[in-house]
Amino acid sequence: MLKNLLTILTILCSSVTVFAYQDCIIMSDGKLTDINIEDNTIVDITPVITVMNEKNTLMVHPLKQGSTKFCVLKNDKSLALFTIEVTELETIITPPLGFDVFTIDSPGNEIEFNLDEPPSKLNFDNTNYKNGKNNG
Repeated sequence: MLKNLLTILTILCSSVTVFAYQDCIIMSDGKLTDINIEDNTIVDITPVITVMNEKNTLMVHPLKQGSTKFCVLKNDKSLALFTIEVTELETIITPPLGFDVFTIDSPGNEIEFNLDEPPSKLNFDNTNYKNGKNNG
């Protein structure tokens, strides 16, 4: 009895609301060197080193809902400022010119397809077959 009560209390106490935030990739047409985040409790931004070692890609991982800004140093001379708003359903990033934002977790368009339906009635002739031969 006590074990069942503890199990029920554990289930009730451990149920919390979980939000699935949308991760994004930011790509630039030039090299990105320095990242400065206004509020790093909302998003985590990590540089991604590609195979060609271009250093022009950032991974944005939202941590909680809210809005913040971050800036990156592009081509070691120009500063690019981004605004990010993280909601329950999506991550909205406003990029400056020369940057592209791609969502990773977006559900995208649903693809609908139909399978061929199996025949409803099988048409067999009335001939009897036994061991692969017609014995009729």
